Amino acid sequence: MSDKNEKDEKYPIPEEKLTTTRHTLYLNGQEIAYTATTGTLVLKEEHEKDDKNEGEKPKAAIFFVAYTKDNASAASRPITFAFNGGPGSSSVWLHLGLFGPKRVQAEDDGRALPPPYRLIDNDFSLLDHTDLVFIDPVSTGFSRAVPGEKPKEFHGFKKDIESVGDFIRLFTTRYGRWSSPKFLAGESYGTTRAAGLSGYLQERHGMYLNGIM
Repeated sequence: MSDKNEKDEKYPIPEEKLTTTRHTLYLNGQEIAYTATTGTLVLKEEHEKDDKNEGEKPKAAIFFVAYTKDNASAASRPITFAFNGGPGSSSVWLHLGLFGPKRVQAEDDGRALPPPYRLIDNDFSLLDHTDLVFIDPVSTGFSRAVPGEKPKEFHGFKKDIESVGDFIRLFTTRYGRWSSPKFLAGESYGTTRAAGLSGYLQERHGMYLNGIM
């Protein structure tokens, strides 16, 4: 067996796995029909060996959860990409604690309730104003570097911005959202990430943001 085949067998190309479901939310006096999409998108980069282009090579599988309003114009409907901080935190806190259509039930002051835990409709969701995409950066949540890639290559200020920015570009292209007004929402270190992303997206991908939260 050749070295190439041995490597391919040891490090299989990851598959993009997506699941879509449809739901309804009553928010601020209106009924919102929306689609939830969750799974992983695979980031790839051009790979060269001995000055020869060997095509695109997978480098990371990024997990996300997206909520999009049904029957809305992608050209005018805003989209917000959200992430928490750390660095090292997944987006679960903004997702199930603040912006998503469902949230974990808690005390009025935010303290956790004892089990069994429940998800309830979120009266504070932004879904009546914008579509939402919650991103887990590499090494958080279900996002991982592909086998054969070093996780540390995605850590640090610059590398983190590059991988999250490349995911945003990939998602925007895959789902036809280039004409949509685009926003970033970050918490804690996520605000630093958002500031860096605003420049990276513009300079690397020609993507201009409409705002940062």
